[in-house]
Amino acid sequence: MNKITHKKMLMSGVIASLSLLPGCSMLDNTSTQEATTSRSSADSQPMTGEVLVTLKGKPAITTDSLAAEKEKFLKANPQIKAALGFMDPKAFDRNLLEGLIGQRIADEFVIDNGINKTAQYQAELRDLCESMERMLNAKFFSEKTTATVSDSEVKSFYDLNKDKLRGVIVSAGGVEAAGIEFDDAAQARAFMARAKNAQDFRKTAQTDNMTAKIKDFKLINNQSVGLDEVLRDKIAAIKTVPTVELIEANGKYWVVAATAKEEPKYRPYNEIRDALKQELEKNKRVELFEKEIDKLRKEYGVTVNEEYFKVEEASSEALDNRGGMAAIEPAQKSEEKRVA
Repeated sequence: MNKITHKKMLMSGVIASLSLLPGCSMLDNTSTQEATTSRSSADSQPMTGEVLVTLKGKPAITTDSLAAEKEKFLKANPQIKAALGFMDPKAFDRNLLEGLIGQRIADEFVIDNGINKTAQYQAELRDLCESMERMLNAKFFSEKTTATVSDSEVKSFYDLNKDKLRGVIVSAGGVEAAGIEFDDAAQARAFMARAKNAQDFRKTAQTDNMTAKIKDFKLINNQSVGLDEVLRDKIAAIKTVPTVELIEANGKYWVVAATAKEEPKYRPYNEIRDALKQELEKNKRVELFEKEIDKLRKEYGVTVNEEYFKVEEASSEALDNRGGMAAIEPAQKSEEKRVA
């Protein structure tokens, strides 16, 4: 399969999916059924522009209808709009046209063969239209309330959460350290007393034939993995370097030589301010959405039959108990029968 054919098939599939959805009328079930037992509403509307495709001797796609479909497609796929500058516009339109032709042929076939009148078709159409209507209702309902976040709120959020935000930390920083593990606290203290600084730590380990026991932790911070969490956090909390410290962690004693400390590095606030603001506004819209729903629950007098769920829970518990008894009774009867 060559690239052009593959591209046409891909575009055809995308357009077929997009063209199918707008055919759902946001009507009740009766109106929807009536709409699908006749030709599409597009056929009853006058076709304007130069005719590009005829079907059964009638204009099916014109320059104007192609332009309208192109606008809808690009609105749904803005990433492709940005790439159009590097594409031949005529080639793009031709691929788009191929997808529309395939969709119109499918439309005609379904109607001509009465497939759209079958119970399965009607049921799936109702489900599809109901899902679309609900999505649109949720979209317009959420857009009713405007969520605004001030620059000071964004900056405060950045300062408080920059250690947790993905893509903000350039380098987590930490404490560069190495250590030796001891089982006995007294031995660890004696070793630390002789290893008063990082240089003495290495020399003392060499003198005591413990060089092989030195574990180079490299750079340790609160996100480091592969070592005891208590030990990790205590090393990361070291404030002054260089230093040699005794650290107890889960029954073990570590003499740790910290040689350097690197502060975390973050992406500048100005680089991520807009992205953070969009994220915070989205979160606030969700919060306002939930508040508005709670308010409307009261206004619309929403009630829930909680007793129904209590009964279900009680029945489930009774069934569990009965299941336990049912397992015991056969065993008892079997035992009685064996004794008899």
